[in-house]
Amino acid sequence: MHSIPVAEVFASLDAAVQALGALDWGGLAAGQQLEALEQLETVRRKAAAASCDLAAAIERDDEKVLGGVAHRVIADVLRTTVAEARRRTRDAAQLASRTTLDGQALPPLLPATAKAWHAGLLDLDHLRAIQKFLRDLPDDIHPDRVEKAEAFLAEKATELRPDQ
Repeated sequence: MHSIPVAEVFASLDAAVQALGALDWGGLAAGQQLEALEQLETVRRKAAAASCDLAAAIERDDEKVLGGVAHRVIADVLRTTVAEARRRTRDAAQLASRTTLDGQALPPLLPATAKAWHAGLLDLDHLRAIQKFLRDLPDDIHPDRVEKAEAFLAEKATELRPDQ
């Protein structure tokens, strides 16, 4: 299996972000500016999804490496709150692929949401709206209906603002 050169990827990403920051946005027509803004937002969301995946990997390795304090280490490294780090690891648990104890691959807990999240189509507010809706459902709702509701919400979230 080919190893991904992590340092090279981050160097390229940093260079691309610096190049974006140096662009003269005023030279673009309004439609081009909006298109560029949408593209930048999609990339930002994909980066958030990658960060979520990385938090999931850290959480999985937590017991072996960190002794059960992944959220504290993440908070320290990112200079954020412990609550924010916990939120990221909880989100990762719902949006990342899983494996059983015997190594069998399982889909994410929120498969349709995870797909849209990783494609850069959802932001954190979309995710919160979907999570809240599903959390507030009565316990006696059949799992098939919950799955259909999650897929419907994920699809609509790719078309609408979170407040809609």
